[in-house]
Amino acid sequence: MAWLHLWLGLASGIIVVIVSLTGCIYVFENEIKDFLEDWRFVKHQKEAFLLPSQLVSIADKKMKDKKATSVTFGAKDEAAIVGYFVEKKEEGERGGRGEKGEQKRGERRKDLAQNKEKAKSELKPQGKPGEKGKEKKGKGGRRQGTFISVYMNPYTGEVLNVKTFSRGDSPDFFRWILNGHRALWLPYDIGRPIVGVAVLIFVVLLISGIVLWWPTKWIKSIIDKSFKIKWDASFKRVNYDMHNVFGFYSCIFLFFIAVTGLVWSFGWWSKSLYWVTSGGKPLVENRESPKSDTTNVKEFNITTADKVLLNLRKENPQAAGIMISIPGKPADPIGAFVYKQKHTFYNMDRYSFDQQSLKEISIKTPFSGKYIEANIPDKIRRMNYDIHVGSVLGLTGKIIAFLASLISASLPITGFIIWWGKQKFGKKKPAAKPKVASKAIPAPKLKNTAEQEITA
Repeated sequence: MAWLHLWLGLASGIIVVIVSLTGCIYVFENEIKDFLEDWRFVKHQKEAFLLPSQLVSIADKKMKDKKATSVTFGAKDEAAIVGYFVEKKEEGERGGRGEKGEQKRGERRKDLAQNKEKAKSELKPQGKPGEKGKEKKGKGGRRQGTFISVYMNPYTGEVLNVKTFSRGDSPDFFRWILNGHRALWLPYDIGRPIVGVAVLIFVVLLISGIVLWWPTKWIKSIIDKSFKIKWDASFKRVNYDMHNVFGFYSCIFLFFIAVTGLVWSFGWWSKSLYWVTSGGKPLVENRESPKSDTTNVKEFNITTADKVLLNLRKENPQAAGIMISIPGKPADPIGAFVYKQKHTFYNMDRYSFDQQSLKEISIKTPFSGKYIEANIPDKIRRMNYDIHVGSVLGLTGKIIAFLASLISASLPITGFIIWWGKQKFGKKKPAAKPKVASKAIPAPKLKNTAEQEITA
């Protein structure tokens, strides 16, 4: 077990350090942004918010030829967000004409209609506020294009800030951190499996670490070494205690962080975890998005989104936020996301409405419908992201996740120092002294008494 722990740790150590440190930073993404970006907030007023149609009208003029894809409302003192998604054009699409160009455009339109909801397997379950849009998929199912968030005063419609980011070109700081956390800043189809394998190894290291940590005898002297750090000891002893003791105290939290993180690395792990939590039921992955009725198609009126918002507000007066997605095609539904708590996603209610009749369209996935009506395995799956970052326990859980990730980053380092200290690299053995054969000293011949007397 010690041999396995050593060599698996040396093989995955650098990746574990990178993933752990980036995870530490990303845990407090929302809190850091709220502190630094003051344009996210407005002065609380007694007046009602403007309607989605009013905010979209103002934002569309600002963005000129672009069409809004979502509107997000937060608390009374938070800015509203009108979201846009600009699809990344591929080579041959820029001004392309003729049969081949038209065929490619038709195929892309078809792919977009089929893959609109594939974002369920993204890090955050369906909808970080203000950043949802129509998506174009590249390799590995990644969304290709630019996200634009227009922050507005929900009372006056004043544009407070325009924020743009994309996954590839000049991402913002936290997107850069997330790219390192999930794929080591490599292309996702390359980096994500590497991270997944390293995290899988890390789970084995946690198990083998507990085996090695387990006291041989439960007596006071041995227990103290397992649960306490002797800070006044030598550097080697303190380093060993930090690896041993901190590793034990953080083990259970790191286990949950690692297990939930693997859901985004391997499809087989995601399905297996759902199978275990559901008592043997398979994960239903309906990749088809809900469809609006296209038999009686009329041009979409943005004021329909106003009705959806007013109805949801009436049903959820204490909601921390509501996001409305704006359909781009006749078959697209109006999506709605109701956030029950700030900076949490697991207890979010998700709806789809026909864009003409506003009839609710149901679709069977773990993330659809109301959280309170979901079964236990679906609730656990919804909690996956919030368990991963600790937000399922609020700020306390985030602090625990931060400290556990920080310890996780230190374990490969302290473990390497322990291993290195036991090596004899470059040290010459002292030369062996030549063996000198001892000469036998002949025993003196004893003279008889007469001879002795004569000699004397």
